[in-house]
Amino acid sequence: MLKPFFATLFLVLITMWVSPGLSQGLSLEEAVDMALANNPDMQGQRMNQTLSENDLAEKKSQNFGQFGLVASYGHYNLPRTLAPLTPASILSDPYAVPTTQDLFTTGIMYEVPLFTGFAQQRSVEIAVMQKEMAGVTLNLSEEQLIYNVKTLYVNALALERQETAQNAYVQALNALLEDILYEVKLGKKARVDQLKAAADLENAKSQESRIKTSLLIVKATLAGLLNLRELSPLEEVSAARRLPETIDADDAIKDLDRYRYAVMAVEKNAKLVEKSKADYYPQVVFNAFFGQNFGPNDYSNRYSGDWNNQEIWQAVVNLKWNIFDFGVRKSAGEKARIRKRQSEMERLKTALDLKKSLVEATAKIRTAVDEYHSARVEQRLTGETETIEQVRFDNGAINVNDLLYAKARNQQALSRLISAEYACLSAQYYLDYVLENGTNK
Repeated sequence: MLKPFFATLFLVLITMWVSPGLSQGLSLEEAVDMALANNPDMQGQRMNQTLSENDLAEKKSQNFGQFGLVASYGHYNLPRTLAPLTPASILSDPYAVPTTQDLFTTGIMYEVPLFTGFAQQRSVEIAVMQKEMAGVTLNLSEEQLIYNVKTLYVNALALERQETAQNAYVQALNALLEDILYEVKLGKKARVDQLKAAADLENAKSQESRIKTSLLIVKATLAGLLNLRELSPLEEVSAARRLPETIDADDAIKDLDRYRYAVMAVEKNAKLVEKSKADYYPQVVFNAFFGQNFGPNDYSNRYSGDWNNQEIWQAVVNLKWNIFDFGVRKSAGEKARIRKRQSEMERLKTALDLKKSLVEATAKIRTAVDEYHSARVEQRLTGETETIEQVRFDNGAINVNDLLYAKARNQQALSRLISAEYACLSAQYYLDYVLENGTNK
């Protein structure tokens, strides 16, 4: 009489299906929060946003000009006056005019652009858009990370369930092999039955090893996203397997960050086109200087060797207008217009890709739900078939080939059911990713 290995298998499978919900470990929500907080890529994206904020502050500050301390020293072959003088001041006492061959200058300078052909204004507007685009990029990176974490998490759960089921299958085959060995000794079974059962057992062990390897890789990848050396036990995730609601793609994509980013890229390049026109305008700059010139009187002065100093200041407005540059400005403007047209094509492509992704996401959910219901029915039928074939085998009505086939068929159905169950979750996560709802789930 065979050992009741099927009862053992049944108890193991019941434990597998029930116990995950009782485990205490790392939940999916905790994994997502941990990834958002610790993932190195996300930290780099946040730095990019900070960079864009600083770039905007820099562009705005340029409107106010800049102060600077200046100092210089020069040695001349001929004496120089400490400051420009009028003829009248020279004639009053020409031998007492301070002159030197070693001229020192110290002072403070202020310079500010008064008119740049609106280039400075456009630079600020572009920096504002780049800051907004950096924020959108950060949101999209978060959505991508959340989707990756969720997908890896449910894949790990699926592999854990498959590993448990495969282990139970190996134990059942091992029990069957032991019973066949016993009956071979008694002469009730042929040795060929032993060989067939042993071969199936080795194949099942090999499959179990492949599942363990896949699970190890998935968990290592998930731990890397969470910036952890080792994962805690994963908690089970429940989900309602339902068909998705009808989505109006044209309305849905308008509020998506991917589409908004493409729209902002068009607007940014339009600003760059406007900025390229600034070279056709005059550039007006104001600068002012206040300081001291000083140095020792040279030999021509009656007070040779004495140090003198002279306060000097100036306020100057400079205008520069480039009237001909052999086509440099024209080429720069044409490149800016080409980039704008490219971004318009990219916006159109983004809209088409998003519509396609929405159709694909909803289709995946429908397929996954149908696959789950089909796999559930199949597993129920193969389970009943295995039970019947076991009874028939115990009564000698069928050979070991029929029993092994029934067991393998049921194991395949169980594996398919597990995969289909988690495929429903993965498909829903993909739709959330496309609709950018990952952070709200």
